[in-house]
Amino acid sequence: MAKDFPADGVGIQVPAGRIATSRTHWQTVLHAPGKACLYRLHNSSPADRRQPANALIVEVDGGKRPIHVAPGSSTDFLAKRIRVKAGAGGGNMVTVEGWYVLIS
Repeated sequence: MAKDFPADGVGIQVPAGRIATSRTHWQTVLHAPGKACLYRLHNSSPADRRQPANALIVEVDGGKRPIHVAPGSSTDFLAKRIRVKAGAGGGNMVTVEGWYVLIS
């Protein structure tokens, strides 16, 4: 699983979780029909830096243009619904790992 998960070290209780998904299945990170929330999503780099990594594809509020998050980077999203899946670019790798946390 993803390393450097922010809630692990301090034991905080916030809506947070791990991302572990493939190219074929969407993982729902957030579904809040009432109010948009600000979430930070992080796409972890592989433990072995020599391995190619996949981009994290993010769909925000059912948008038609997905957002790509590069390996090793984080991005903040204000949305009512967030879904993620693995993108291309990782050679034989068909999965992506990372984490997400509620900011506000």
